[in-house]
Amino acid sequence: MIDHLVRDLQVLKKADLLIGKIWLDILLRRAGLIAFSGLIAVFGLGMVNIAGFYALQVSIGEAWAAAAVALIDIVIAAIVLLLANKSRPGPELELAFEVRKMAVDSIEADARDLKLTIEAVGQELKNVRANITELAHNPLDVAARKLLVPAVLSMLKGMRSRKEQA
Repeated sequence: MIDHLVRDLQVLKKADLLIGKIWLDILLRRAGLIAFSGLIAVFGLGMVNIAGFYALQVSIGEAWAAAAVALIDIVIAAIVLLLANKSRPGPELELAFEVRKMAVDSIEADARDLKLTIEAVGQELKNVRANITELAHNPLDVAARKLLVPAVLSMLKGMRSRKEQA
């Protein structure tokens, strides 16, 4: 019984560790994508900004060219952030939650069984205590009831069987 409880606690620990690992992987993936988004914004778009600004400056003027390049930068950064936020755990997280729930249910069942066993042992100890107390207070009554009465009944049965055989 205790072995089952220990095994279930180990399964629960493993399920919780798996759930934590899955969430940590998701957070690291998101952080990586966000960092990558920042890297793109700093280096790659810097050059595109300069090229776009010079290309638009001739046709729409300096101020509008700068505004158009900034708007394009904001749109690209928003797209990358949306991709980062869409990272979700796969089906393995649901499986880990199911294993965890089964382990918790099994631990609860083992705990109930252990409680019943402990209560039964406690009741047995109370009965032994009551018998010892009764023996200490009335030793002759207990001896007569537990030893003498069965012995006399056995002798009577033996005598009857001898009479019937004779």
